[in-house]
Amino acid sequence: MEPTLDRRTFLAAAATGAGGLLLPAPLADARRRRARRARLPLAREVAFPQGIASGQPGTSGITLWTKVQGLERDARLQIEISPDPDFRRVIYRKPAIARASNGFAIHHRAQHSVLKPGERYHYRFVSCTVDGPVGRFTTARPADSREPARIGFFSCQDYESGYYTPHAALAQEDDLDLVICLGDYIYEKHYDDAAVRKDSTGANGDAEVQTLPEYRDKYALYHSDANLRALRAAHPLLAIWDDHEVEDNWARDMPGSATENPRVPFLERRAAGFQAFFEHMPRRRTPGDRDRIYGSQRIGANAELFLLDQRSYRDDQPCGDQLFAPCTDGAAPGRTLLGAAQKQWLLDALGRSGATWKVVGNQVMIMSLDLPAGNAINPDQWDGYAAERREILERVPTDTTFVTGDIHTFFAGRVTPSGRQGLGQPAPVATEFVGGSITSKGVADSATGEGGREAGKIPADATLMANNPHFTYANQSSKGYALLEAKPDELLVTYKGVGTTQTPTSAPFTLARFRVPRGAAEVENLSV
Repeated sequence: MEPTLDRRTFLAAAATGAGGLLLPAPLADARRRRARRARLPLAREVAFPQGIASGQPGTSGITLWTKVQGLERDARLQIEISPDPDFRRVIYRKPAIARASNGFAIHHRAQHSVLKPGERYHYRFVSCTVDGPVGRFTTARPADSREPARIGFFSCQDYESGYYTPHAALAQEDDLDLVICLGDYIYEKHYDDAAVRKDSTGANGDAEVQTLPEYRDKYALYHSDANLRALRAAHPLLAIWDDHEVEDNWARDMPGSATENPRVPFLERRAAGFQAFFEHMPRRRTPGDRDRIYGSQRIGANAELFLLDQRSYRDDQPCGDQLFAPCTDGAAPGRTLLGAAQKQWLLDALGRSGATWKVVGNQVMIMSLDLPAGNAINPDQWDGYAAERREILERVPTDTTFVTGDIHTFFAGRVTPSGRQGLGQPAPVATEFVGGSITSKGVADSATGEGGREAGKIPADATLMANNPHFTYANQSSKGYALLEAKPDELLVTYKGVGTTQTPTSAPFTLARFRVPRGAAEVENLSV
């Protein structure tokens, strides 16, 4: 390891293109790339208004992200990593390129033997004159580590519906391996009639975004929230999209029905939404399959994550995608939510996983949501693709659990191949934990508003519990996030809420705690 360099020495080295200060002599092609980088100007007076983020943790690497403001053409910055929050010892320093074609976003893969498995590090982006904000990350543990794996997960953060108050608490959870966003990171249009915060993005200033510059503006607006920036700086983030990153309830190459006045063809809009998503997330695109988001992430011996894409390959929703409408078309054989390639990947990957707990990142609920019992009310979720659900659940291994977003409600329960439990139904084969929303409105507050959501939740929750015997827990009013801890003999899940999202700060509290014993598809509610 080379000694720490002071700022003057660093800048002199950077000016001559000597970026990889910790690496051995590069090969010829690496030298050519470095020479090309050296011809780029060094960034000087820049800013980082959208903060920083890390993702895709490995045992000796991490993907580091930022988006630079103040540049007009491609330029070089530097990345520094240190075990110390004050950067007393800089153990990794390399150049990073901000390119105009990527909206001046940087996705740098910091991969080196100086980064040790399961260790915490601090990082920052620097220019000639500016030190950027400091973030932290923890590298992945070795596959044989028996330490508990701890994961946070969240979804559905409509900017206009409230402040990102839960993120302030999630950022303070000190010992998480990573955090998962299960979709609806942004909302592509205005949905809230009584907005807490005003969203005036889009060509018409009405929050409707359809082009790449407009989607970029949307992410910049969301990242103006200090709590969200704090979360991204505090933990490695793995994000998958649901529908609102493009358009409400889109399916494969078909638009949803929410856009009244489309200004661009849907496939052009989808491509813009995809590019903006990748630009703003700490992940690199897959070579040869640049729009792929599904994949797996191992966390020691106790957990492996399987993150899905339930929009890009699905058939259209049945029965006109109407909520609460009687619909039997969702049970038709051959309907797919995942597409053939992704489904086969999932089944193969689950089958060969050596992790104790298989955790499937699921955008839409896999348990049925019935009202009354036996009558599915939401064809956009797995109920609209029941034959494929059965096919998958008849093959999942023991100790599989689904973590889910989308529906703005905290649920927990048992998963059967039919989606239901009761007389004549198959036995549970997995469990599911649906993590509520950060701000987006659910049934209770959509119907009654902020002031009435607590009063309305008890009868509403009781009605759902009575009609869905596979549920162990339901909470339609609280906003918050979830924590999952995978141990050798049990899975523990905690739901945390905040008193209100109508102010930037609100003290967090525990909503409920659950336990799944190893070898049993059973959810024990530890809070009752």
